[in-house]
Amino acid sequence: MIGNVYEVVKKLKKETNDLKDIIYRKKKMGGKDVYIIYNEPLTSSDKISDFVIRSLNNIARSRSRKLIDLMENDLSNYKVMRFYDYDTLCKYLHRGFCIIIVSSENVGLALETKANINRSVGIPDSENTIRGPKDAFVENYQINIGLIKKRIKTNDLWIDEVNIGRYTDTQIGVLSINGVVKRELVDEVIDKLKKIDISGIINSDMVKNLIEKETKCLLPTIISTERPDVVSNALLEGKVAIVIDNSPYALIIPGLFNDYFKTPEDFYAKNINTTFTRILKYVAFFIALLTPGIYIALITYNQEMIPTDLLINFAMQREGVPFPAFFEAFMMMISFEILREADLRVPGVSGNSLSIVGALILGEAAVNAGIVSPIMIIVISITAISSLPFTEPEMTNGIRWYRLLFMIGGSFLGIIGIVVIFIYFITKMASVKSFGKPYLMPFAPVSLVGLKDGFVQFPLKSNKKRVKYLSNNIIKQGDDEIEKN
Repeated sequence: MIGNVYEVVKKLKKETNDLKDIIYRKKKMGGKDVYIIYNEPLTSSDKISDFVIRSLNNIARSRSRKLIDLMENDLSNYKVMRFYDYDTLCKYLHRGFCIIIVSSENVGLALETKANINRSVGIPDSENTIRGPKDAFVENYQINIGLIKKRIKTNDLWIDEVNIGRYTDTQIGVLSINGVVKRELVDEVIDKLKKIDISGIINSDMVKNLIEKETKCLLPTIISTERPDVVSNALLEGKVAIVIDNSPYALIIPGLFNDYFKTPEDFYAKNINTTFTRILKYVAFFIALLTPGIYIALITYNQEMIPTDLLINFAMQREGVPFPAFFEAFMMMISFEILREADLRVPGVSGNSLSIVGALILGEAAVNAGIVSPIMIIVISITAISSLPFTEPEMTNGIRWYRLLFMIGGSFLGIIGIVVIFIYFITKMASVKSFGKPYLMPFAPVSLVGLKDGFVQFPLKSNKKRVKYLSNNIIKQGDDEIEKN
């Protein structure tokens, strides 16, 4: 129970250090004291004035019923909720609700009067598409849920809500489609969220890091996206989505290796074009991963594998370079990473201009000074360009660390070292699981249904089933009778 209203007001003022942003307005109604309390930065003064104060003035003329019941029935507000304790009062107050408590009443009312302090729905920044939808998530939980509900119009879109953070009390929604998703996956996600005990959640990546199982895998196992169409498609496949208040990114679980080679354009382009794009991304992945290591291995240990004319050309270019190939490559990779970080942090067009000019001047100066060879500039440039198609930062960072591992293997054992590290890499990826699902699905273990949306994109008409490791409801296109059987 709320208890003595005057004590509640006194306690609230003490706990908030008599914060001036929290407004306390006292009115006399029916011989009782009515307190109207709201957090000014979070609420709309127009809503409070037009719908709350004006309605209370009208109610004050009537004494036909119990005052709190009369308010609940006659207040001109689309959302009115009762609460019975002090903690719930504080929860609503800091979410932008207007609080009404009445002396000698053990129940209070919370009215939806939130101010519009959110940016409008904009276009995606990091996941661009030519022909797809142009809307992206924002920092408002309800708007993000609405962007998904706009696409999936069914009662089977279930949302399980969890609040996390001792100080932030962040609202988190776990979305799934009942009858499509495996319920044990949803329960596992909710269980992991409920076990989180932290002072506050500010961004979706904090949730991602807290629930992602420590597999010692450098590649990401949870997808982060700003596109509601990508989330909607994942839900229809039997995956789970997590929407976090105050974050413009949603999480998709599970995130498998093949998912990072798909693009938003895949849903809207012809299958042959989608297949070509995915092949390009796989080629780019292995170029970014292996090229420096293979070059170091060939130039250091396995010169016999290089054609004689090319080997002579390499030797002429490296003449006068005082450093071994590994140190040369490592030094240039560090320089590139510094330029890329500067490009990300410097705002606007000036960042791109500085990075381009810096790369050109640095590369030319390094070659002219005899610090690095021209072929090394080419190798590092190809490697850097091949890592650009991957917009997920965790994927880019994972490639960076594994690339270094291949460089070390190539510098110590040559091509044999590259092969050994590659076997380790494949074995490691095959042992990783994302919420119980093999990371290399549908390649290992092989799933014939999953392969239709794997390395090669099959025509949409032939892709009639969901993969069994995500859903028991495997029929997504075709005869309803087949689904029943």
